[in-house]
Amino acid sequence: MKTIVAIALSFLVFFQSVGIGLSDMFMMKDLVEHAKYHSEEFGDDLFTFFEKHYGELKAEHQKNHQEEKSQHEKLPFQHNNCNHLVAEVVIPTYELPHGKTLVSYTANPHFFYQNLYSYLERVSIFQPPKIA
Repeated sequence: MKTIVAIALSFLVFFQSVGIGLSDMFMMKDLVEHAKYHSEEFGDDLFTFFEKHYGELKAEHQKNHQEEKSQHEKLPFQHNNCNHLVAEVVIPTYELPHGKTLVSYTANPHFFYQNLYSYLERVSIFQPPKIA
């Protein structure tokens, strides 16, 4: 069970770092339907479909096929994400006032040390040979 959760979280971190969200996953159905439409109407294979919608032919395809604009807006991965992480470190140039703390030590007279590992020293496996 732990491995399944670990794998699921790994995929979640991977997809979020790439920029794929749940909304894109829900739009995959529209992507498949639109790819089938292009295959039937224009005879496009999958590579040409991706070139027309995500590659170099995107601007030309959008200009020539304005009637498909509503379908193109439903396709996944049409967003532009720009994420920045800013870590600010502030180093104070003045000393912070701090009060003196008192450390008190009281000896516990009822403490008795018990050597719980002494049994490891008693038995010696390797002994030197004895001369008789």
